[in-house]
Amino acid sequence: MAEVAISFAVEKLGSMLVHKVAFLQGVAKEVKWLKEELQRMQCFLKDAEEKQANDELIRKWISDIRDVAQDAEDVIETFVLKVDAPRRRSRGLLETCACFPDHVYHLDMVGEEIESIRSRIKDISRGCDRYGIQSLGERTMATMTSSEGVQWRRQLSHWQKDKDVVGLEKDVESVLHNIVFTKRKGLIIGSIVGMGGIGKSTLARIVYNNDTVVNQFERRAWVCISSDFSPKEIIKEVVLQLLEPAEDKLKVLEIMERSPLEHLKSMVHERLQGRPYFIVLDDVWEAAHWQSLTSAFPNEEDKTSILLLTTRNRGVTKDDQIYAHKIETLNRAKSWELFLKKAFTGNVVECPDELKATARDILQKCNGLPLAITVIGGLLKKHGQSKDEWNKVLKGMNSHLRTGESSVSHIMELSYHDLPPQLKSCFLCLGFFKEDATIRAEKLIQVWIAQGLIPPKGDKDETMEERARDYLDELINRNMIQVKDMTKDDRVKNCLIHDFLHDLAITKAKEEISLEILRDEGGGSQSSQKSRHRVIYCGTERPVFSSQRNNHIRSLFFHGAGNNIFGGSTVWKNFQLLRVLDFENVGLKIFPDAIGEIVGLRYLGLRNNDIKELPSSFSRLKNLQVLDISLNFSMEVPNIIWKMINLRHLYMSRITCQGSPKVDYLKHLQTLTYIPTPRWRPEHTARMTSLRKLGLELDENSNIINLCNSLAMLANLLCLNIRWYGNHSISFEDGLGKLPRLTQLKLQGIMTELPTVGNFPPNLSHLSLNYTALDKDPMPVLEKLPNLVYLKLDGAFTGEEMTITSDGLTRLNVLSLRELLKLRNIHVGEDGMSDLRRLEIRRCPRLDNLPGELEFMAQLGELKMVTTEEIVSNLRENHSRLLSRIPSLHLVSVTLND
Repeated sequence: MAEVAISFAVEKLGSMLVHKVAFLQGVAKEVKWLKEELQRMQCFLKDAEEKQANDELIRKWISDIRDVAQDAEDVIETFVLKVDAPRRRSRGLLETCACFPDHVYHLDMVGEEIESIRSRIKDISRGCDRYGIQSLGERTMATMTSSEGVQWRRQLSHWQKDKDVVGLEKDVESVLHNIVFTKRKGLIIGSIVGMGGIGKSTLARIVYNNDTVVNQFERRAWVCISSDFSPKEIIKEVVLQLLEPAEDKLKVLEIMERSPLEHLKSMVHERLQGRPYFIVLDDVWEAAHWQSLTSAFPNEEDKTSILLLTTRNRGVTKDDQIYAHKIETLNRAKSWELFLKKAFTGNVVECPDELKATARDILQKCNGLPLAITVIGGLLKKHGQSKDEWNKVLKGMNSHLRTGESSVSHIMELSYHDLPPQLKSCFLCLGFFKEDATIRAEKLIQVWIAQGLIPPKGDKDETMEERARDYLDELINRNMIQVKDMTKDDRVKNCLIHDFLHDLAITKAKEEISLEILRDEGGGSQSSQKSRHRVIYCGTERPVFSSQRNNHIRSLFFHGAGNNIFGGSTVWKNFQLLRVLDFENVGLKIFPDAIGEIVGLRYLGLRNNDIKELPSSFSRLKNLQVLDISLNFSMEVPNIIWKMINLRHLYMSRITCQGSPKVDYLKHLQTLTYIPTPRWRPEHTARMTSLRKLGLELDENSNIINLCNSLAMLANLLCLNIRWYGNHSISFEDGLGKLPRLTQLKLQGIMTELPTVGNFPPNLSHLSLNYTALDKDPMPVLEKLPNLVYLKLDGAFTGEEMTITSDGLTRLNVLSLRELLKLRNIHVGEDGMSDLRRLEIRRCPRLDNLPGELEFMAQLGELKMVTTEEIVSNLRENHSRLLSRIPSLHLVSVTLND
């Protein structure tokens, strides 16, 4: 298939014709011809792909299209970068004139290369008639968006909790009976065994969240092992999940980055010692992997603790002392039940008669695998209740089955084949991430944009990021991506991809966009000269790659650990077309000055390393859209960021900077977190018209009134996070009310008192107060905020009584109370919080009752309370009527310290 390669090329050429027209003078007509000709050839691809299975010549024809599309993209983009480079360096008329001969030379060169590509395209076009390939028209996201975009958004609410689990009731009972409810003491090891896609992780998750498990085990953690086993990363993840609320996460991360594996194990051991715990090791591939971790987990004879593994390989836990539960495929009845939930919208209990025969034939080929049923259901749902379309899907399944592929593999491939070109391109990018990785939705979207996969829309009010969210939503609705968790404003925060689909993304990316994966620890493997996207699993000893030619590479992702991965400085001069470079969490301590040579770079990820200083050469990265240097502690940032004029997102943590960064020059900047207020330039904020999310770090000298006056000039600011450290308190007596468009506000640090109602942003809908330690009840102020739908108080109040009066907080949907250590009573007046839907109370050790008014809140659907065993028992006894009417109830008992 060449559909994705051509889609890539068409989007890039189209974008360049719009945004780089000045550089294309002299060849603009030729570039337009290339774009239109490639676009025309897209219409023939679908017919060619259906005929290629039994025709080697057609497969060669498709391969030729892919090559010429990629070469066309390379030629034009290289030309633009070479012409643009002297313009970026020029400072006057003489220098500009001196560049003219180079421009003419590059123009001649690109003209010759385009002519060569034109000749190749004409030869390929003649192949259409020769091989009997017909135009079947073009299907794009643009046509889909108009007809289906609204439907995508309607479906989002179903992601938050997957209620479509079918057929695991007996499995849950067996695992609980044989592993959890045994009366044995010490460390109990159990396993869930079964083939890929059968529901091992789903079963483990149900057990993990079981009320009895949550109440019985004080400490819990869940980590994915995967085939790319890294014991240090796994142990670090366990530590992070076991952090006490009062611990400084950034400080712990800093300690762990400098610690050897054995010390990390001791950190886990200390946090678990003396407490019953429940740890899940998901997707274990080899016995040696989990066995190498066991020294981190205490085995105490007077306590029961559990290590639960999921694995495809029975031999991983082949031990008479280990209970292994084998999970079976779904029977016909359960398969049909799950199919109805996935293939139809809403609570459909019966399949239309005209579809039943086709549906049962399709279901038979799923062999009872939940993953196969889920994915094929998502595919069918997109086609609606069309018998013709369902028959086409069945026909596709039959043709794949004849090749001898497993049912789940060819169902995955059918679902991929059904995607429009732009969604295929986006799906393939999932192969850049590690297996079983938690993928930040924000990062995935930014990678798509950096690759040029998200075309701008005519609607000027819609950003590319918002449009990319629609693409992500559609992949989720098709069950190609799983939602892990949501943000407080109900957008996808983190996502996952199943192993089978991750393997498919890698396989197709190798075919379609020349993805290459290097796993050699030490650089011994030879990379391809023609790869366009490269993922490197690096070791720690030698450079990962040498200064070989890398001038086709568009993406470079590093995984693993290794500070010495750069080779010589000349390496980076060869990456002229590189758009995405990601070093997140690889342990870098230095970053080479030669990085400034990659002038086409759009995304640079350096999150969670130990880099102390950014090189000044960053000033040459004029095309950079995303710079993520967060979680690098006390990094010194030269005052050159303002020169990266195309930055859209800038992430930082506790930076030091000489002078004030001129961020007001960044007219495209949408996200800026976190910048110290001494480096904030209030006088120029009016120019930052694109800024939507801002994070500020205050100090004891911060002038709040002047700061808020400057923030008031940020016309499109929607989200503001302000934090400060130490024992000094901050007062927001005036200023926040001047932010009319602000909808989300987070304040973190000690406060003397809250602003008055009139001094809060008038359209505020989401408010978080963290560790503000207010001594007065905040509710008399907060309950009067007219648009508040989400309120989180975490260590925010030190008093004993909290009162919401009648008609207070009438629009509130979510209330989260955490670490309110002295709180004893919450009083709610009649019709107070009348629209509350979710209430969460964590670690409030003296709050031993619930307000009676909760019983009359018709919308309350979820209550989660983490408190002492005594309080849980008291609530069950005294509030049984209230608790019985809440659909989603989680009462979790833990040991709390007052």
